[in-house]
Amino acid sequence: MAPIASIPVLIVGGGPVGLALSIDLGWRGIRHLLVERDERAARASHPRMDQVGIRSMEHFRRLGIADVVEAAGFPRDLRRDVIFTTALLDAELAREPFEPDATRAPPPFSPQKHELCPQNFLDPALQAVAHRSAFAEIRYRTSLVGLRDGEDGVLCELEDSATRRRDTVAARYVAGCDGSGSLVAGLAGIGAPEGTTLARSTNLFISAPGLQERIAPPGGYRHILIGPEGAWASMVNMDGRDMWRLQVLGDDRRPGWTEAEAHAAVLRAIGASFPYRLVSIVPWTRREVVMERFSAGRCFLAGDAAHQFSPTGGYGMNTGLGDAFDLSWKLAATLDGWGGPDLLSSYGVERRPVAIRNARRSTLNFERMRTVPGLPATMDAATRSRLGSEIRGAMSEEWESMGIHLGYSYAGSPIVVDEGIGSSGAEAGHSDPVNYCPSAAPGARAPHAWLPDGRSTLDLFGQGFVLLQFDDGASPAPLLVAAARSGVPMRHERLEDAGIARLYGRRFVLVRPDGHVAMRCDQLPADADAIIDRVRGMAVPCIAAPSSTEAWSGAA
Repeated sequence: MAPIASIPVLIVGGGPVGLALSIDLGWRGIRHLLVERDERAARASHPRMDQVGIRSMEHFRRLGIADVVEAAGFPRDLRRDVIFTTALLDAELAREPFEPDATRAPPPFSPQKHELCPQNFLDPALQAVAHRSAFAEIRYRTSLVGLRDGEDGVLCELEDSATRRRDTVAARYVAGCDGSGSLVAGLAGIGAPEGTTLARSTNLFISAPGLQERIAPPGGYRHILIGPEGAWASMVNMDGRDMWRLQVLGDDRRPGWTEAEAHAAVLRAIGASFPYRLVSIVPWTRREVVMERFSAGRCFLAGDAAHQFSPTGGYGMNTGLGDAFDLSWKLAATLDGWGGPDLLSSYGVERRPVAIRNARRSTLNFERMRTVPGLPATMDAATRSRLGSEIRGAMSEEWESMGIHLGYSYAGSPIVVDEGIGSSGAEAGHSDPVNYCPSAAPGARAPHAWLPDGRSTLDLFGQGFVLLQFDDGASPAPLLVAAARSGVPMRHERLEDAGIARLYGRRFVLVRPDGHVAMRCDQLPADADAIIDRVRGMAVPCIAAPSSTEAWSGAA
């Protein structure tokens, strides 16, 4: 069959990562086709994720849809507390308090905050946005069944599951967002490493109207269930109302569940007889896997297709969204003609270390959970208080992980200009997964600060590069002219706030379309063309931005 009209990008997989890539590509004016084998791919009966991280919300803010996620349907007045207990209707052992989303203020270093938006709400919200794009075609009940990568593109064979009709699409690039066991990865010859199997777990989804109201006030969102064996499960309210997910940690001795076993586990988790309906039993394997390559030829992997984590910490989908936003601007730059031949190859260089770091942290969180001490058969008040404090302390870093979400750095990337002696990944905040210290070091997320007009500095970034200037000491013209000569979109922003100048630390800071710092310096480089070629992926040798020979206070 002859190929149909070519498409710049084919996205395989319509979960949150594929949808985010579609929305971002559409925002950048790139035509694409998204195919999803399921009916709209909304995990209404067995949603897996529940938390949209702060960096993901910053990207949604850039796309103008942060309010869409906030209004997706999860009740924002529900307390986010994590409760350590023997059962939902038993007295608690300890509590990690968190304010509801509706009243909780963003931290000082971001205009956004984490949001509870489980997948049964997030998927439909993102689908609605993706469908509104004039640049997107979305086909459900459509599977990728074959591909052949060539010099000028990828021939992809697609099958409609209802009619069994097959079409061939000629795509310039393919993005595999099709999850664990990715067909794109297999067809592109990206072999999966063995990885590490951490446990065989099972999700039991139930509908239990009125259960949330029966929990002793002030209630909570996530319950860590502790027994004589230690932490054996967690139970989460997935819609803030009636749907609950009981995640049983499990072990290798039980690959599957009978309904009788499922009901026994639910009764144990609730702690008393309570009416409910068992919706689904979903066994799964908890793994730590990061693919050795995130691309082959013109095929790229993102999300669970590239890495799988233990969900302890909530890093999996948010890391996948980070993949999508890194890949999107590089695909757009390449298709628009100003991205160099090495721009897309920087995708795996930048994202794989982030995935490795987050995967290991997720595993460490799981190991901490498994080392929670078992409870004795009888406990007095003092024993309950002591054990509750120990358990809360053992798991606290799972909730305190701002460094994971905001502190990752692309320092050392071939498209980031090194500052030379004295710069390091540690300066960019890459070393601490718990605490985040804002930094404008090359490779880091450009820091947030409020501008006089009420916008965030983050609102300046997204379409093309932005050159920030914090004093009048030199003209930005050489870099702007070099960018224009190469077709690189670049805007100049003069900021006169002394506090923001100190936060960014140099007279000039060049920020990429994804909001990460590409270069900063006190003196613009003599060879502006070499800098532009470096940040757009033209395979220039490693260069360092010149440092100033004079002291600069950072004051505007």
